[in-house]
Amino acid sequence: MHKTIILVFFVLLFSSAARSGHLPSNASIEVLMEQVKALQYDNTKMAFSLLSEARERAGVDPGPLLLAKLGNREATLHYISGNYDLALNQFILAREHGERAKAQSEIVYALNGRALIQMVDKEYLEALRLLRECVEINSELQDSLSLAKNFFNMGIAHDEMGQSDQSLGHLKQAQAYLSADSLTVLHLMVKNRMAKVYHKTGKRQQAAALYREVLATKSILTNWEKSFALAGLAELKLEQGEVADALNFGNQALAHAEIHGAQWDLQQITGLLSRIYQQLGKHELAFFHLKAHKAYSDSLYNDARNRQMARMELAVAKADNERLRVEKERDQALIQHHYKWMGFLVLIVVFLGGILYFFHKNLRLKNKFTRFLAKKNKAILEQKEIISRQNRALMEVNGTRTKILSIISHDLRSPINGLKQLLDIRKKKLLTVEEEEEVVSLLSHQIQQTESFLNDLLQWANTQMDGMVAQPGNVNVVEVVNTVLEHLDYQLKSKFLVVKHVWGPTNQHFAWVDTHHLKIILQNLLGNAIKFTPEYGKIRVFYTLTPTNIACHIEDSGTGINEAQQELINGQEDARIPSMVGTSNEKGTGLGLLLVKQFLALNGAKMDVASIPGLGTRFTLHFQRKPEEKQG
Repeated sequence: MHKTIILVFFVLLFSSAARSGHLPSNASIEVLMEQVKALQYDNTKMAFSLLSEARERAGVDPGPLLLAKLGNREATLHYISGNYDLALNQFILAREHGERAKAQSEIVYALNGRALIQMVDKEYLEALRLLRECVEINSELQDSLSLAKNFFNMGIAHDEMGQSDQSLGHLKQAQAYLSADSLTVLHLMVKNRMAKVYHKTGKRQQAAALYREVLATKSILTNWEKSFALAGLAELKLEQGEVADALNFGNQALAHAEIHGAQWDLQQITGLLSRIYQQLGKHELAFFHLKAHKAYSDSLYNDARNRQMARMELAVAKADNERLRVEKERDQALIQHHYKWMGFLVLIVVFLGGILYFFHKNLRLKNKFTRFLAKKNKAILEQKEIISRQNRALMEVNGTRTKILSIISHDLRSPINGLKQLLDIRKKKLLTVEEEEEVVSLLSHQIQQTESFLNDLLQWANTQMDGMVAQPGNVNVVEVVNTVLEHLDYQLKSKFLVVKHVWGPTNQHFAWVDTHHLKIILQNLLGNAIKFTPEYGKIRVFYTLTPTNIACHIEDSGTGINEAQQELINGQEDARIPSMVGTSNEKGTGLGLLLVKQFLALNGAKMDVASIPGLGTRFTLHFQRKPEEKQG
């Protein structure tokens, strides 16, 4: 819905009445504004730059009319970019400037923009009220194009409210106003929306015909309308079971939506692609698009929630101000009444008694008013503190969930790459029967290891959803290292690496650490050792013990680490370490060592690295032992 709302809002600029004797600077500003309008869908960054230049040319005090035009145009760009709070502020300012300039066209433009933001937040009744106000003004101006736009937006609102008949009625009214000029982007938008309504009411053939009419009108077709029509066709194909065609249309829609970058479009299309890939059995791609869909949904939800909270606070403030104004007027009227009686009493009875009575009464009213204000201020401060705590808690939970997803996706990269390599080797059919049986055995073993590893990660992630915390226990480091090496068995064999794991005869190498955190730490460090060690190289794991600590050393004969990266790793700051390509062109994200440092800090452990470029690297992990063991 939001893409159509955005496009209809900006399909026409309300043209200013031509004035004679324009200064050259005003003419150049009008040219810049037209350039901003032309670029607003395809290059928003450049459009903002040109608008900034127009404001500079306008000077310090350009007058209310130009301020209204600049404000409406800036609100337009913020709306296209999905910054609805900034857009709302600019529309409010633009309306104020328009009222000062008595420019009805700019006032109705700002009103229409506010209505669209209400529709983004699903406040359809308020949006319809604003749009009806726009229709009244545009009827007086006899502006048929703007009336078409208003009826179109009303059709969208009724559609989103599930009122298909009312929606089609308004859309047909919009078509009637556009009958004199069918080659406008607004005409395509009306067709797209009518197609969507027909789709909802089960008239699929009519919907498909309208979508194809839109795509065939190439002379005025924009990325916005193209992505809308393509997404609509993808939905129809998916319902008809033509999944391959649905995927083709969906990918085209995503490509065009990424050009204009509207988050609502991307949220809708990524959700559609996730369902398509699910039906095709491509679960990895389905999960990828589902994550993107969730990210866009969370972003839109947070933005809508912030706007709703801001409106609630504004409504409370307005109500308080109105009540205070009424009370102030009442108090002022009461004071005036007392003044009159005081004068009468001064002339009739006793001047001094009237004066004392007045001051006593005035002081009592003042104290009452002061206590009332103090009480309201305290309530407002308490409410703000509650909202602030809730926002902080929400940000912490969202941050934790994002980090968990990063950990799972990062740690699954190596086993999945190993599976991919095994399948590629088998697919090329270059193996003998004996070699193919060995590859199948390796593949089965790798899948079992990956499944076990994924189950561990998901079980751990489920315990961390409310916050990233460590749950330390007495863990045998040697056993965990052996488990991780078994997970990485294929990667080691594919590069012909020799691993030497050395521990004492009693195998009493215990550390006080969270088991899941330790697995993630060792998975990353041993994975890096494999990644940066050339074929036929060596990796050595050994331990040193003290009464209070255990140190685990991971040493390789790889390419080594330069001094700059060593300083980043050994430093105290949580900075992402730049990712390097491995000796077999293995790719990375730069998240691994950052996660290692953070998990070590959570467990009261530390790490240091020593390396000589070209000769190898040694990572040393220092863990505490169980508290009672240290005392003994």
